[in-house]
Amino acid sequence: MNFASDLPSFWQLIWRATWQAGILACLVFCVIFLLQRWISPKWRALLWTVPLVRLVLLIIPASGLSLFQFFDLEPNRVIRVTDVPMKAPADIALHTSSDSQLSIIHNSEQTRTADKQGVNPPATISPEPERKVRISIFGLITGLWFLGFCAMLIREFGSRWILSRLIENSQPLQDLELLSLIAARQKQRPVRCCVTDAALGPSSCGFWRPTILLPRSLWEDFDQHSRRVILSHELEHIRRHDALLLFLSRIAIAVHWFNPLVYLITSRLRREIELAVDAATVASFDEQTRHQYGELLIQLSQYSQKPIAALPMAGKRSALRARIRQLTNPTRESRPRSALAICVLLLFLVTGLSDAAQQEEQPEKDQNGPAVSTRPEQRSESKPAAQYFITGTVRDAQTGEPVSDAEIRLFVASEPDVNQREKKGITNDAGQYRIEVPLGNVQLWFPTLKPGYWLLPEECTRALVTTAENPVLEHNIKAQTGPIWNIHWKGKLNEQQLKFLTAHLKDQPIQYRVSLQEVEDVAKRAAWLKGEPVSFQKPYASSMSNLDQSGRGKLTQVGTSGKFILTLVNMTAELIVESGFNNTRVISLKQIPDTEKTEMIDSSGKKAIVSKATVTLSDGVPLLTFQTEAAKQTGYQRLSGRVVDKAGNPLADVRVGVIEGLKGGGSGETGEETQTTDDGTFSVKLPIYDNQVFQNQQYSVTLTKDGFAGTDSEIVEANKDFAPINFKNLTLQPGHTIPVLVLDEQKQPLPGAILEPVNDYALRRQITRTDSTGRAVLKNLPSGVIRLSVRWGTKIKETNLVISKNPSKNREVTIHVNEFVPSSTSRVEKQKPLAVGQQAPEWEIVAWSDGRTRKLSDLRGQVVVLDFWGLRCSGCVASIPAQKRLARKYKEQGVVFLGIHTADGEMSQIKKLLQSEQWTTPTGIDRGTSILDNATGKKYGIQGYPALIVINPEGQITFRSDVNPPGDRGVFMKTLAEASDVKWPPAENATQTEMIEIMNQLQFTLISREIEHVLNAKQ
Repeated sequence: MNFASDLPSFWQLIWRATWQAGILACLVFCVIFLLQRWISPKWRALLWTVPLVRLVLLIIPASGLSLFQFFDLEPNRVIRVTDVPMKAPADIALHTSSDSQLSIIHNSEQTRTADKQGVNPPATISPEPERKVRISIFGLITGLWFLGFCAMLIREFGSRWILSRLIENSQPLQDLELLSLIAARQKQRPVRCCVTDAALGPSSCGFWRPTILLPRSLWEDFDQHSRRVILSHELEHIRRHDALLLFLSRIAIAVHWFNPLVYLITSRLRREIELAVDAATVASFDEQTRHQYGELLIQLSQYSQKPIAALPMAGKRSALRARIRQLTNPTRESRPRSALAICVLLLFLVTGLSDAAQQEEQPEKDQNGPAVSTRPEQRSESKPAAQYFITGTVRDAQTGEPVSDAEIRLFVASEPDVNQREKKGITNDAGQYRIEVPLGNVQLWFPTLKPGYWLLPEECTRALVTTAENPVLEHNIKAQTGPIWNIHWKGKLNEQQLKFLTAHLKDQPIQYRVSLQEVEDVAKRAAWLKGEPVSFQKPYASSMSNLDQSGRGKLTQVGTSGKFILTLVNMTAELIVESGFNNTRVISLKQIPDTEKTEMIDSSGKKAIVSKATVTLSDGVPLLTFQTEAAKQTGYQRLSGRVVDKAGNPLADVRVGVIEGLKGGGSGETGEETQTTDDGTFSVKLPIYDNQVFQNQQYSVTLTKDGFAGTDSEIVEANKDFAPINFKNLTLQPGHTIPVLVLDEQKQPLPGAILEPVNDYALRRQITRTDSTGRAVLKNLPSGVIRLSVRWGTKIKETNLVISKNPSKNREVTIHVNEFVPSSTSRVEKQKPLAVGQQAPEWEIVAWSDGRTRKLSDLRGQVVVLDFWGLRCSGCVASIPAQKRLARKYKEQGVVFLGIHTADGEMSQIKKLLQSEQWTTPTGIDRGTSILDNATGKKYGIQGYPALIVINPEGQITFRSDVNPPGDRGVFMKTLAEASDVKWPPAENATQTEMIEIMNQLQFTLISREIEHVLNAKQ
């Protein structure tokens, strides 16, 4: 059966799906034949769905439980190119640098010198295999398949269009008796029932909006009882969601239109569906009524079965004999038989929808020596490769031609030395590059192509992973083409900018980078030009280029909108290009009055407008010249403070970094840093320039020192008069360490996974990566809850880790990382909150922290306080002291306190926090798939976390903290503060600790008052 090895990859998938579906179909047929009287039609229909799903899913996950491991119908595996270590050609330039603003170009002579010194051993890359005639044959076959596929799609869309027209031209059902039947049978899903003049039989269609089509002749040929039976039959189709199975079969037929197997499977599936619906419809009928039902089917078989996009009641006449035979001798349902059917179905799902796991080649043992691997790349060495590389080619997406001189940058987030976090490589004349990287996860980071080429947003950043089995990962890049603009920047930099460039370039000559971003939104372009914060929902298309020493260069136009922002070293400008504008045939220039904009007009009358530039023409080609002066320094912003340990002793040699941001916008590290002196003090002086939006600026400092928990200070808004900011005493707590093991879905270790605490800037500096066993150690962490991001290629997980003050409690944590699935919705609609006075619904809890099971109904007669919270919610964790006080206060009065954690919780971490905080309130994990999908939270309509809900002994909600109180909120808070003996509003200079104490006291007073109301009413 090795003929399949010559097939292209697509046809290998088709072949694999076909023979595996054929085996499944044979097994299903045998099981149904042997157990026909034991398995009812509804289960038989689901069994036939399994081979149908296998035909639709051309790729299925591998598993050791797959039944296909017992069948050898596959060709021998061919080793992929990426399995063999590739050696770089002598003219590929390699470079490592931390500067994301600069490009250092190495010529081939320099690279050859480096190769001789052993930096990168020279070797060759195998040429592409010669194309053979069979490729054109398979191309012809693929073309024929595509034509058939399109024909099936057109047929399907045509049938659905006919069906929609029939529904539009039909009239709503007016029979009150039949309408009452529909209302009684379908309470949760509204069903549309239409009466049509078309010559077709009773049918049902639609999944999202179920519809029943009834012919008008039904009222002439059948009595009311028969009409009720027909309607019951169609309602049963809708209840079983048979329209979804019909849609699945249509997908399979479209993909495998040439394959007789798909028609056999769909035919058997349709037959079992009708048998199942018949059985459910006549379940309560007596023998005579079943006989009448059979006659009804025979009568309906005379009707037309169009349109094909619906499920007709009579179906194919060839299946009528089996359906009528079942009416006389129905299959009986029972729990043992249903249990048997479920077991058989689960067996087919687990073993039939998983592929055979690929076994690694075992090394051959020499009688006189150690084991020798049979893999070609391992025969020369007994040890695994110690070096890992990302390699590939950059090619024109349209022509396939190689793109040379492309600067490929890889970001290694976990590199301890920040100057080594960016790895670079330059493509050679064949478009090839090769960059050495550490084992595991790295990030492709905005490659820079030569003028005329640009990348789609999805090609600019991508997670790449090397493994011990695949030390050389091949990643090919497709480049788009675009018009080229000539740029000349005649600017100057201020002292701070020159200092930044010099520090990152070291002894290398300065090169400036310019970029062009496609920004269609007019308001966002205007805000960007003003220096205001701008955010985007999706990545934008962009291109980058380097200017030479004289400030000249070329920039590539990207995208299709023609609306751009130009970023030129220390300035921004706007470029608007009309579709079809030819920037090599510009015939006239026009200065737009009262603006800084210049209009260019090409030979066809198309226009382009650029701001802040002087435009000159040379043979119809414009040169955009930008003249800028260095921003003038207007003063300094001084930041100072003192760092101490928890005992108040000064700490020397603490790294102090500066975070700068805009109010309402983003923030980032400035690159300015210092260290504390022996007395723990620090002082940083930041130059302020006249082009800064100073009235919106904010500052904070980030503190790190080995052995102490890294922390960020509170954010302070800058003053317009440049008044110094004194952070006063900043306390560093002892740092904690916790080991972590990262596993994938199959519980296999993931070496080279990135672990990054994301609570603040200081903790982000503790980023690390797992070793070859999938283990890593996170250091210098604060006690409490930290948010940890784990990344390994496209496997991503964000989880919460509880760090105990007791080092012995910080044992190794195992984190299972799954494939990242992006959310299908960008916005989550909040459920309407259950109002006070409504009955509290029963919760849906996966597990409780104390191991017990409990229901809300079991607590009837007691006051219940539900605390909806989550580890990722800092306010929830901060309010634990108030919850503990409340539980102690009302312990003797029988008030029950329970916590309900969001669905993303992990019980091991929840228990660890409960023990660390000595919080004895039992906590359950809400049922759901993520923090956005909480079953109990949705029932109660939780508006935010934490949310405290008080329930009286009758099971009614008497108070909830997540909705605004009636009346004026300011008056409410002032009254509550007076009752709590705290100042409101808090002082402007109140610390975070003081604010937490105030909020806990307010919460304690508020919930105590509400509990007292319920207890008093109970008496």
